[in-house]
Amino acid sequence: MQVRINRLTLDVTDKGQGPALLLLHGYPLDHRMWEAQIEFFRHTHRVIAPDLRGMGQSEGCSTNINIDQYADDIIALLDELGINRVTVAGFSMGGYVLFALLRKAPSRISAIVLVNTRADSDTLEGQRNRLEASQHLLEHGASSARQAMLSKLLSDTTVHDQPQLVDQVGSWMQEQTPIGLVHAQLAMAFRPDSTSMLASIKVPTIVIGGEHDKIIPPALIKQLASSIPNAKYRLIAETAHLTPVEKPDAFNNLLSDFLGKAHI
Repeated sequence: MQVRINRLTLDVTDKGQGPALLLLHGYPLDHRMWEAQIEFFRHTHRVIAPDLRGMGQSEGCSTNINIDQYADDIIALLDELGINRVTVAGFSMGGYVLFALLRKAPSRISAIVLVNTRADSDTLEGQRNRLEASQHLLEHGASSARQAMLSKLLSDTTVHDQPQLVDQVGSWMQEQTPIGLVHAQLAMAFRPDSTSMLASIKVPTIVIGGEHDKIIPPALIKQLASSIPNAKYRLIAETAHLTPVEKPDAFNNLLSDFLGKAHI
């Protein structure tokens, strides 16, 4: 469905009934990366999966944006949908938006699911890489994101055993709007460092990573979990960066167990 907030239209999947579960996608993707989670959790939860502004089917904008603006969109979306408190799962870039939500509206969040993400800001080298990627996007379109990211998102096992999934993920990336991806890259490049807030997180938290993730390796996932009081730490075997898509059953079982123990 389409929801009008903050002077733009977001495309939002809203399915099921029960406690609200918000799924925030990563770069260079959209809500479709959560298809298996939407179908699984719609039977027990109200699942909200938006396309962030400028990505998927959501409307973009002509001016630069930052991570806080993505978070502002989500807060306005929750208001529009009448959702007071929500469990938030943030994958990669979606995790950066989740941290912004924690800064802006901590009382709205009942539990946190951090998936293949990190709390620190980009290094100077990381910022340079994102600026170069932005230039390639402007020159060559979304295919440059597909070429740069596809092999990093998926494990060798997935590439070998699930060629149709590889093609599907590639098509998701290919269908993105280049300028929306540029805005996302710049927002990530200059995002604030969130490490100082980790010790103050009080809500139930699980941190999930991929065994073979080269973008955010297991050591960083473990470090993130150890910095949050009482956070659960889990790795999913034979996955790289895109764990919810590569091993949806394993991911769903982990998340379901976490939500059940948190009574959510």
